[in-house]
Amino acid sequence: MAKIWVLKEPRKRDRAWNIYALREAARLKRWFKGVYYSPRLGRLLAVFKPTPGTHINQLVFEELGESALRDAYRMECPSGCNRCCVIHSGAFMLDVEVRMLPQELREIVERQPRERIRTPGGKVTIYRLDTEPMGRCIFFDVERGRCLLEEKLGKSSKPIVCLLTYCTVFASRGGKRYVKTGYRVLPDGRVEMNYREVSEKEWRAMAQRMGSVWRRYRRIHRALASDVEGVGDRKES
Repeated sequence: MAKIWVLKEPRKRDRAWNIYALREAARLKRWFKGVYYSPRLGRLLAVFKPTPGTHINQLVFEELGESALRDAYRMECPSGCNRCCVIHSGAFMLDVEVRMLPQELREIVERQPRERIRTPGGKVTIYRLDTEPMGRCIFFDVERGRCLLEEKLGKSSKPIVCLLTYCTVFASRGGKRYVKTGYRVLPDGRVEMNYREVSEKEWRAMAQRMGSVWRRYRRIHRALASDVEGVGDRKES
């Protein structure tokens, strides 16, 4: 039976451990397969499938059979939503990720506010990326609604926290589209999320509704940019 490696669930009120786990996951980003919700297990699974012989930190990863994904929903990020990137994004990048960027991008990140955290695996520096107005990520292109890191370098260049964080509204399974209709926490702590199959038209309509935050932000961004240009023109005249 084929095996997968799943990142263990974060620990409540243990930020140092969770940053340590993210750093270990960041080392395996090239083998990241996606985030899945397993109804049977009642939890989200951040799935990695590294090549044989790759070192796996079993303090933060657990091995499962691929059968765990048989009935699972894969979390999706539909085009045109961008809600997570444009407002209160909370985006940040770990030092191990920054070192893998081209120099010009690395220099941009290293100018951002940073924090040094002592973790079980040593000190880790995190760089904040949510420093634009209203918490927008510095790498989010407001006009085109694109992640510049993903566009230039591929999805695996994105911060691990961005790869693992989903609103869980949109999902797919067996080539079909689903949206979440609700959830509840069971007495044993597992989470029961309910999904409804939707048509492609319904999927796009939901993404448009979610994307209203980005489009509203973009209008404000354009208006502010226009005001700045107007002030510049008046000064020159």
